[in-house]
Amino acid sequence: MFTGQSHNDVGGDLVGGDKVDNRKTTVIQLAATGGADEELAALYEKLKADGVGDASHGKFSEKLQHYMSATTDGDVRGLEAKLRDSGREEQLYAATDLKERAFKSIMRYQTSRTAQRVFTIVLSELHARFTLTVTPVIQEGADRVAVDHCIHAILQATKNMLGENVLEFDVMDLFGLLYYLGGNCHIRWDKC
Repeated sequence: MFTGQSHNDVGGDLVGGDKVDNRKTTVIQLAATGGADEELAALYEKLKADGVGDASHGKFSEKLQHYMSATTDGDVRGLEAKLRDSGREEQLYAATDLKERAFKSIMRYQTSRTAQRVFTIVLSELHARFTLTVTPVIQEGADRVAVDHCIHAILQATKNMLGENVLEFDVMDLFGLLYYLGGNCHIRWDKC
């Protein structure tokens, strides 16, 4: 027996497969809510109490240690080679200086497990944002201006995520942490 579909009104389109609507594009922007923001606020409260928060007892957290160590799989070039290979030689002097400042900043808080967690959150955020936002643009062969625009966007988004920002990270500190990630084999500025 055949059942006809004529004269059925479902209040819209009834599709038994994929319906493609080329007339409009929907853009979804995700805002950071909860999660890192709430955790950062709690960590800041601990840091404001005595400048240290929870003591680290001379040990770095495993997650922070991951970012402090150069990875041995994948791209093991140093920061200088990565910058040269991506046509960013003019950044070499500033990048080396900012990377060193980032390292010293991490070491300044080595006795604070609380501050280590803040650094881990920031490094993790920068790494993920770079991987998901900048790397695809690089892989598509975009020009330097487009790549730098994406880098600027992730730096600003990370800075905005910091909220009260008790450790007083500015955009150049975050840029230094990007160079730190590059120097420790976590990110690159050229195609894979």
